[in-house]
Amino acid sequence: MNYIRVCHKLEIIDNKKQFVIYADYPFEYEFGLDFNTHKQNVKDVSNSIKEYVKKNLGSIKDATVMLVLNGVIIGTFALSQLLGPNVKAEKIPENDLVAEVADETQNIVGEEATSQDTLPGDSVEADIEEAKGNQEKNNNAELDNRLSNSVVATAATTSGTGVIETINKKTSTSNSANVSEIKKESSNSNIVNSGQTNSNTQVTNQGQTIKLKLNTGETINIALEDYVIGVVGSEMPALFNSEALKAQSVAARTYALKKTSMGATLTSTTSDQVYKTNDQLKAMWGNSYDTYYNKVKNAVLATKGEVMTYNGNYIDAVYFSTSNGRTEDPIYVWSYTQPYLKSVDSKWDIGTTFFNATKTISKSEISSKLGVNLTSISEITINSLTTGGRVNSVTIAGKEFTGVQIRTLLGLRSADFTVSESGNNIVFTTKGWGHGVGMSQYGANGMANAGYSYSQILKHYYTGISIVKK
Repeated sequence: MNYIRVCHKLEIIDNKKQFVIYADYPFEYEFGLDFNTHKQNVKDVSNSIKEYVKKNLGSIKDATVMLVLNGVIIGTFALSQLLGPNVKAEKIPENDLVAEVADETQNIVGEEATSQDTLPGDSVEADIEEAKGNQEKNNNAELDNRLSNSVVATAATTSGTGVIETINKKTSTSNSANVSEIKKESSNSNIVNSGQTNSNTQVTNQGQTIKLKLNTGETINIALEDYVIGVVGSEMPALFNSEALKAQSVAARTYALKKTSMGATLTSTTSDQVYKTNDQLKAMWGNSYDTYYNKVKNAVLATKGEVMTYNGNYIDAVYFSTSNGRTEDPIYVWSYTQPYLKSVDSKWDIGTTFFNATKTISKSEISSKLGVNLTSISEITINSLTTGGRVNSVTIAGKEFTGVQIRTLLGLRSADFTVSESGNNIVFTTKGWGHGVGMSQYGANGMANAGYSYSQILKHYYTGISIVKK
């Protein structure tokens, strides 16, 4: 099992004490991949959180806690959901961190991916531990489903996936107007007083509707703009600059209309774009629901009906969390080209939360996953790079791979990686998070903070496109 770190701390949030559980895990759950491949990892993260809570927080099982996965705020839940009625605590550390939190959990978004955060992932049957009593069993089932959905899509990586929420205690000075210890708002946010809107009511009941298959299996008809609100709230952090949220709105709407124009039914999972219902957004955002919902809604309605086209046709509006400083040409990722999907500069990503990461993997695990016999770093040779500066071709123990293959097989954040050796392990150092094609969500936010409008952001990342109303 990959190394999973869990810790907790008593934070001051909105002038109130709140327990926060942080979980950091190294494996990347990426848009478009077969969920069954990652099911065991979801179980591992879920089980690690539950075991930690049982061991360390049993004495306060009537309290609520905020859950943060890889820096992404999932929301709050009652500890009793997990602990059940008969659990006794082994110890009660209320104020100190019990384990070191990884760098990315201390500075975030979120996204991140890509996406975004409970981003609902592909539906999965809960892995319920054997427990005494039906109540505990039901509580475990409910929490497992919640954690499973969160873990799958916390890392934003591809078309329609972004990281959702952020904990940012060290970098909260940029464009921050009102900062608490655990959250911040963009200076350009257009926030409506929460009392002015009934956020459970659909924004529009008229105009175009689309078919959407929920992760419950139910297929519904939903107004397009309501759908886009649910996607933007799930795929991009609501605390991002409003111009970035507008750019995400146009990208999400374009993706949806292109697919539905071909007669397809959208899904609400990472198979397409993650969509959350109002109730799910409320569970994710907690007390910030009205503020965040209205901010996202305003961004969506400010771009109502706008889509991106090239030569009069919908574009492939792909996007991802964080670049390595440049976006990627899709020829290296999906073996096809589009004139509007070209490698462009994305300097605004440099130094952001998910820009750098390392992953340590044993040589034996690499050998098993790649079908080789790797004994030394000298057997790893990077042969060529892509136009976006990522690995194009690499030879490992006599076998050639693409950078995308290595990224997928080894669960790396990016195909931009270098390697070093540490005993029986290989350390992969990556830049960026995601496939790199199309719009970088962190780059979009950086551009917005630098004063660019949403249309300028979109026209930068999608070369030669037009923004029109449909």
